[in-house]
Amino acid sequence: MRLNPFRETNFNDLQQNLNYLLAERKDSLKKRFSDWLAAVRKKGNERITLMFIPHSEKKIVNFHISMYTVTIVLSLFAVVIVVTSLTILNHTSTVKEVDKLELYESDYANQIEMYKEEINRLYSVFKKFDDQADPLFRFTPEGSSFSSGKGGGSEQPPTDPSSPSIESLTIEEIEQEFKASKDKLLVIKRFMESRAKVIENTPSLWPVNGNIITAFGDSKSSSLSGSGERALGVDIAAYPGSEIKVSAPGTVESIVWDSVYGLRITVSHKYGYSTIYSYCQRVTVDVGQKLSKGEIIGYVGKTGRAARYMLHYQIRIGTNYADPLPYLNKISLDSKI
Repeated sequence: MRLNPFRETNFNDLQQNLNYLLAERKDSLKKRFSDWLAAVRKKGNERITLMFIPHSEKKIVNFHISMYTVTIVLSLFAVVIVVTSLTILNHTSTVKEVDKLELYESDYANQIEMYKEEINRLYSVFKKFDDQADPLFRFTPEGSSFSSGKGGGSEQPPTDPSSPSIESLTIEEIEQEFKASKDKLLVIKRFMESRAKVIENTPSLWPVNGNIITAFGDSKSSSLSGSGERALGVDIAAYPGSEIKVSAPGTVESIVWDSVYGLRITVSHKYGYSTIYSYCQRVTVDVGQKLSKGEIIGYVGKTGRAARYMLHYQIRIGTNYADPLPYLNKISLDSKI
């Protein structure tokens, strides 16, 4: 007859059977565990004998050790070996890591030295550029107060003995100097843009390739001209027939022959400037002709009282003569042709 699990009597029977099976299973497991424990105790209580037999006729020494003791000693020995092995491995790994760190530290030190050398080199280049920008900056209105504060008319600012060396400068200090130089260049840029037209029409081009042999204000008797008057311009020695170029845009005002200065060209420019070119061999322009900056107007000669081939170059502002040298590129006064 089939059991109906939904009937209460059948459910009670099923529960009793299940409890009985579990009890039997529990007793069986308990008995197995007791048997195993008894076997272990029996095995552990067994003894082994260690005998030490000397070569002499001394008494033999016996040691009786239970299996429990042997097991414990072997277990401790195994633990010691494992711990020692792990310690050695960990130490070896630590030593390798330390070696790697020392190698990395050496590489980083070399890289830092390379960076320092590169920064020092860039800073040296920057300082040279900044020193070259100072004269231009002093021409600006913002730089006039800077230049006026210098004593003795020196072009270069005095060296501050308390200024830090390149090695001691920090990145922040270098950055501040770069920012200050950037601001200075912006001032120069604005000044140059506002003065570009004036600069373009200022006599600034070197009129001939040569060397100055007589400076402005020197006695003309020292320049082989035979005259004892003061020079109102500069004598530029050049090769015969060298090209003479006009130093600024302008108009040919006059072409005359002078007993002292020979063939002479006068060019008028904007803003009251006039330039005068003397001792010419011949000219290539006409009176009233419009000229662009750098245009050829004649060739170097030895006319008038010139004792050698040269160009006497003058700059006149209104009725006053100015020293041409500040308007021209720098050139050695001591060099000769």
